[in-house]
Amino acid sequence: MSEIQSFVESIFDELVAIRRDIHAHPEVGMTEVRTSALIRSELEKMGVDEIQQPLPTAVVGLIHGTKGPGKCVALRADIDALPVHEETGLPFSSVNEGVMHACGHDLHTTMLLGAAKTLCHMRDQFAGTVKLIFEPSEDTMPGGARKLVAAGVMESPHVDAIFGQHVCPSENETIGRMQLYKGYFTSAVDLFHIKVHGKSGHGSAPHTARDAIACAGYLITVLQTVVARRIDPMDTAVLTVGTMSGGDAVNITAGEAEMVAVLRSFSDSGRETAIAEVRRICKGIGIAFDCNIEVVLEEGYALQFNDSDMIDLVNKAVTAAGGKTEFIDKPFSGSEDFSFFGKLTGTPSAFMMIAAGRGESMVSLHNGKIVFDENVIKHGVTGLSAIALEYLAQ
Repeated sequence: MSEIQSFVESIFDELVAIRRDIHAHPEVGMTEVRTSALIRSELEKMGVDEIQQPLPTAVVGLIHGTKGPGKCVALRADIDALPVHEETGLPFSSVNEGVMHACGHDLHTTMLLGAAKTLCHMRDQFAGTVKLIFEPSEDTMPGGARKLVAAGVMESPHVDAIFGQHVCPSENETIGRMQLYKGYFTSAVDLFHIKVHGKSGHGSAPHTARDAIACAGYLITVLQTVVARRIDPMDTAVLTVGTMSGGDAVNITAGEAEMVAVLRSFSDSGRETAIAEVRRICKGIGIAFDCNIEVVLEEGYALQFNDSDMIDLVNKAVTAAGGKTEFIDKPFSGSEDFSFFGKLTGTPSAFMMIAAGRGESMVSLHNGKIVFDENVIKHGVTGLSAIALEYLAQ
């Protein structure tokens, strides 16, 4: 057992208690008042060198190594919960009705707090600075990362590299295994807010109206050709119309309809093509149905690019500390605003998934019944601590 693992083992029960407290008191994006206060309190007890609050519910901590000045490495965790009703039956289930840590951010927060305590304990072994970034509102667009970057979180001191991780359901025998991938790892995500403006009329005289629902229904069908016929088959994307509404009564031809579509893309070229095609199709269908179709693009999260050297460093650090890693053969289809820490500043970054178990009973992220194996906390803390120490030793 490595020195890091031994220390993490000694604080594990404490970390479990913290995780259960956070899990029982979830808060959605930009309302994480209790959560951020808990984080700040724990960091103060550990004796981090400096605590900052760049946003109302964001917390940033600095740990300076006693070996002198050096590089600055950032470790990030998201702290927000989701508007999901919890159905786990856990004794520490959410006390906030309709809000749940269904994406594992309670674990991420606990892991970073554990890494903070470990690195405070080992600060005599490194030069430079570890910056701990507790980000609010990752799961609520436009997210917290862009706001943090705008607030200067990647400066004072300047961040030379940044790392993050996310738990994922897995087979029980793989708990704690860190999944590594080089290149574009998470998808970009964008929303299209589409409104169809037709002309309402009596249901018995459709020829006097311009049916917005008929137009919207046809539009939904044609939008499926964006990926099937306009995206390079060696690339990939997903375009889903998630909501659609229109009409006021069964005897009225609807004059208005609206929908929201979400685009997930895995390359800049695929994203640009899809956005242009959605606009072109909406314009054409509008002409065909004599309706005006309004398209508003809400830019979401960018592609996360995992720097090859940083992934190699992660692999070396985690395995040397006694952890488990695995190079996977395909990227993660979800999206993460962690991407902006690197994209907006040019900072080398790496984002990893970490297997959190539950085997036969596992369900997907964002499900009200999702339960993780708390032993993943040990692996997450060990990994983050080892990564920071390895980077600063370069």
